[in-house]
Amino acid sequence: MVGILAMARPGIASVAIEQIIGIFLIVSGVALLLSAIFGKAKKHRVLDLLSSALRLITGILLIVKVVSGVVALTLVVASVFIVEGIFGILFALRFRGKNPAWIWVLFNGITALILGGMLLAKFPSDSTWVIGFLFGLNSLILGVSLIMFALAMPKAQEA
Repeated sequence: MVGILAMARPGIASVAIEQIIGIFLIVSGVALLLSAIFGKAKKHRVLDLLSSALRLITGILLIVKVVSGVVALTLVVASVFIVEGIFGILFALRFRGKNPAWIWVLFNGITALILGGMLLAKFPSDSTWVIGFLFGLNSLILGVSLIMFALAMPKAQEA
């Protein structure tokens, strides 16, 4: 359902994803800052303070500079899709012959790899809408592949 909604309104989904990540960074930065100030562990206090500052600054920049944040996240999402694709393909090949739905996992891995490549190929011109659309498409395909994999589990051979 999330995948379909993201594909229907990709610009809104791109901004929503970017803003949610900004909020998570701010919340985790505050939590880490409080841990650094009030925590018992003193060994990592300076590192925790620096890490919390980085998270807070990045989160605030994502919230304030929406377009720049979406463009930056396009590179991050492309990288995630490429890594997900590689691992998906390796996972599928590991279960080839052991689970009849391995082909769905392979399809998901190949699709994620292609989507990551598409993001990089059109960077940065399509950044404003492509994150939401590709996130939606990837979510939809991942959901179908996981459902098919789960439905085939009773027929699967032990790995």
